[in-house]
Amino acid sequence: MKIVSKANFNLVLVSVKSKNIFSLTQKVLLIIQLLGIVFTSKAQLTNTVYEDFNQFFCNPYLINPTAVDSNYKFKLVFNNLNELRVMRNVKRFYVDGDVKISSQNNNHFIGIQTTNSKLGDYISRSRFQVRYSMQNKLSDRARLSLGISIGFVNYAFLTTQGGTGGSDFGPDGTAGLRYLRRSFAIGVSSQQIFSTVLVPVYQSFKLNRVYNIDASKDFFISPRLTCKLQSVLQTDFQAKYVYNLSVLAVISENGLLGINSYVFRKTSFNAGLQNINLFGSEFSLIATYSYNHSQIALPDNTLEIFLGIKK
Repeated sequence: MKIVSKANFNLVLVSVKSKNIFSLTQKVLLIIQLLGIVFTSKAQLTNTVYEDFNQFFCNPYLINPTAVDSNYKFKLVFNNLNELRVMRNVKRFYVDGDVKISSQNNNHFIGIQTTNSKLGDYISRSRFQVRYSMQNKLSDRARLSLGISIGFVNYAFLTTQGGTGGSDFGPDGTAGLRYLRRSFAIGVSSQQIFSTVLVPVYQSFKLNRVYNIDASKDFFISPRLTCKLQSVLQTDFQAKYVYNLSVLAVISENGLLGINSYVFRKTSFNAGLQNINLFGSEFSLIATYSYNHSQIALPDNTLEIFLGIKK
């Protein structure tokens, strides 16, 4: 018969208790992480396009269908955003194309925009809109741009082992106007203008109409350096108030560095090249890393890549 000493027995007992405590701690942390995923995904389900992406300065069409730049005949842009750390299966992208049709005093633009947000393995949100905008010359220094885009939004829940899936479509649209000068611009717009209610499964999701005000100002520091300040305010006049402030530096017309602050919940760092002449076209490539200041269990830091082509 093997005799276990009292000291060895106590050591075994302490080891078992330590393993139980460690196992309990792991379970608690796992539950916190799962709750973080649930709450974050639920909050992101009603995100607007502006909240989904960080590089508004690269493509103002994300919040306002009015044309800003008129120095092209055709423009095509791509954007891809991935959340890092734990929530690696959260991804977003959009594609936006625009064609300019000129007249004597006005420029007309026809475009399309499609966006997709994948919120985990089973939930996705897609939008598609057709856009028209007109830019009217008020004087040698001022222009007024009007725009509207109409399309649809779709919520899809894939079938899981725990239940059935489903999807629902609804109308979606944006309207806006913008006043432009050489170094200053201000715009107002309304998104989700139909206040669509979607019921993809058992729960309904109402997309409240939101209103945007954005403004930008260029400061010409030297022939090779321009500083650009941009700000955006988005609200539904109920519970949503989202705003940001961006400071961008354009170096020798082609280099770009910048920092954005979003409601003090998130900070973005931007770097890239823009308007590089290649093969008779202009290319832009910009990367943005966003750090989330949220105190929830799973901060969703992101890496976003923008690619633009125009000619």
